[in-house]
Amino acid sequence: MINKYQHIFTTTLKEMLAEQATGKVTDNASSDSADSPFTPAEEKFLGKFDAYGSRHLGIIYSPSDIGIREFITRSGSDLNLTPEILLSLIRQDVVKIVPYTGFGQNDDYTIELQLSLNDVKGLGADDEKAAETAKGGGAAAGGMPSEPAAPGPELAWVVKYGDVLTESAIIAKRLISEKNTKKKTSKNKDIEIYVDQSRMLKRLPVGFVNQLKKIISMLDKETKNIGEKERLVADILDNLQVNFNLDPKHITTSYNFHRDQKRLQKYIDKNK
Repeated sequence: MINKYQHIFTTTLKEMLAEQATGKVTDNASSDSADSPFTPAEEKFLGKFDAYGSRHLGIIYSPSDIGIREFITRSGSDLNLTPEILLSLIRQDVVKIVPYTGFGQNDDYTIELQLSLNDVKGLGADDEKAAETAKGGGAAAGGMPSEPAAPGPELAWVVKYGDVLTESAIIAKRLISEKNTKKKTSKNKDIEIYVDQSRMLKRLPVGFVNQLKKIISMLDKETKNIGEKERLVADILDNLQVNFNLDPKHITTSYNFHRDQKRLQKYIDKNK
């Protein structure tokens, strides 16, 4: 399942890059330093892992096109992150989008650094210095610098109403399509009760015959092969024998009636 979502993420990022092609272009040029495999823009983003001392950044609330767009809009500025940078680092296997609290826990996702924190050590120095300056400004006036606060929870995300309607329409269309597909694939053959050619069924009320038709249809759906159908018929005969107080010879007589009958032969031959 995670591979499916990775495909959605990368496809959406490519589309966002194409949409930005005629607009603002991200400065993701190669670094002047020969020692760094990353561009300056990529280093600024990776520095966030170093600054926060964590291999996980951000929360993606939905593994969908609208989810990744909302995340970039909400957190891109704070994390120095653009579609171009995220796509580049995913392709380099530097970061990966993974479930926020582990597989099978919930539907939230996060960006996970595939390197160790030592590999990005120092890239977040500017962020740490800026945070110290902002929170410890009182030191310059003779006051004691305050303790740096831990990163707080992200702000509640906001999505445009039009985008919500568009996403809802896409999901509804997919669900309807899946429902119609299931109906087509699970449709069973028509069940027919041949009352006119029967010995005793014609004496039963029509409602009883209709119930028998429903029961046979349900039994047909629950049996997957001939072997299961054979055993099911045997189970039914067992219960009829017990509830009708019949001896084995009576069951044999019933079988002989069935074996020698010609009423439904044309239907039996047709199904062979």
